[in-house]
Amino acid sequence: MNWVKDFYQKQYKWMDSTSEEKDHFELQVERIDTLKSYSNSTNQTILELGAGEGYFAIAAAQAGYNITVIELIPEAVNTIKHLVQKYKVKDKVTVIEGDFYEVKLDRKFDIIFYWDGFGIGEDEDQIRLLSRIKEWMQPSGVVMIDIYTPWYWAKANGERMKLPKIEREYGFNAFNCRMIDTWWPLNQEERKVTQSLRCYSPADLKLLLKEVDLQLITCEPGGSFDYDSWVYIKKAPLHQCMNYLATITL
Repeated sequence: MNWVKDFYQKQYKWMDSTSEEKDHFELQVERIDTLKSYSNSTNQTILELGAGEGYFAIAAAQAGYNITVIELIPEAVNTIKHLVQKYKVKDKVTVIEGDFYEVKLDRKFDIIFYWDGFGIGEDEDQIRLLSRIKEWMQPSGVVMIDIYTPWYWAKANGERMKLPKIEREYGFNAFNCRMIDTWWPLNQEERKVTQSLRCYSPADLKLLLKEVDLQLITCEPGGSFDYDSWVYIKKAPLHQCMNYLATITL
């Protein structure tokens, strides 16, 4: 997992920053709806792993929730702290800079989120993280994790795209069932960095969760991108989606 910090630091630096904050917050509406559907009170405590720039955390705080976030990248942590001050939610958001494989937490949470990033390392690493998540859960707690699907990423192998500041290429390691995501600044392919994430079908995820005595309750399919028509499909069937949101309990 030596690639992780370098990749995410460069991803943060290279990502197009021209989007307005309102656009980022609009993307959180569905996530907040998901939070509300599993929450019976804003008194419930929330933990987010890999918070990025913190827009979900800010939106959750504005909805009345107390949320703790763990983020590895210092630049992203600074952005979260800036947004916390800007939107006056300091009393609702606790920011922890660190590696969630290593950080120590002295409390338990009602709802835990891990958006867009599960699958770093090998199965043993997922088991280690899931064991930590289990320790952080309240007995009646729920965990929501985005899981990448093998069928979508196998089909996306070789696809390239150009964004305003970067280029990306997707690959797929069929033997190890991993999506490969390579980024580089526009016209500077020699500077490329790559992330590799393990993909799991729901059946495979159940086997993984069995190792730590956790239960897969539901799978909510996410979107899909049609590279032939260059159209994003917001909700795709499970057998076509790029990821699904797994709901997990004790």
